Amino acid sequence: GVKKRLAELKSSLPEGVEIVTVYDRSDLIQRAIDNLSGKLLEEFAVVVLVCLAFLFHLRSSLVVVITLPIAILAAFIVMHLQGINANIMSLGGIAIAIGAMVDGAIVMIENVHKHMEREALTDKNRWRIITEASIEVGPAIFFSLLIITISFLPVFALEAQEGRMFHPLAYTKTYAMAAAAALAITLVPVIMGYFIRGKVLPEQANPLNRGLSQAYVPLLNAVLARPKTTLAAALVVTVAGFWPLQHLGSEFIPPLDEGDIMYMP
Repeated sequence: GVKKRLAELKSSLPEGVEIVTVYDRSDLIQRAIDNLSGKLLEEFAVVVLVCLAFLFHLRSSLVVVITLPIAILAAFIVMHLQGINANIMSLGGIAIAIGAMVDGAIVMIENVHKHMEREALTDKNRWRIITEASIEVGPAIFFSLLIITISFLPVFALEAQEGRMFHPLAYTKTYAMAAAAALAITLVPVIMGYFIRGKVLPEQANPLNRGLSQAYVPLLNAVLARPKTTLAAALVVTVAGFWPLQHLGSEFIPPLDEGDIMYMP
């Protein structure tokens, strides 16, 4: 809109006067919007492929595909009410949250499939099984997503320029994760009741699941049999991480002397 208005003003300018744009972020913002749109499409594709690979059930993936844009829309609604612009940082917050937003729905779907392995889903027992499966993992899913939601709260402690820069990112990431947590225990169970139908393949009948189980179960049993050794190894790795941390460089901008002039683009 600004570019269109400037073009209209050119005809009314005095002779020899012209408007020269020296700073234009529109292309950068458009690339950020395109990047977010691309990430959404990639996320949809990955969700469908993961559900097909591990669950062998296409209809189950539609539950996630439906809830993800609703959670993002909810974040945009809160952004609008709070007056947060859709700028590069705020859109980046949503892009960061996309990967974790689908976790609750996927875990809920997988648990419904577990119940369907024990009892076939029919019109009579459909909502009972959906309710039992949702109640079984719903609280854990909700609070796990809530923990991820509050993980960006320390960003709000930033002040001055860094605070103004990163606050929109923290706001939108928090709103998106909060919406995903709420939808995981409200909308997702209802959509599962309508979409999850047909035959469900048992977990061990899937060659991918069977192969992964054979790989990680022995390792899991080994670390559980030696808890002290596992904790000691984790402690050693943690302490060892402090040495490279102390040698990381940092960016330092020296203060300007009196009379210095700093030009910014």
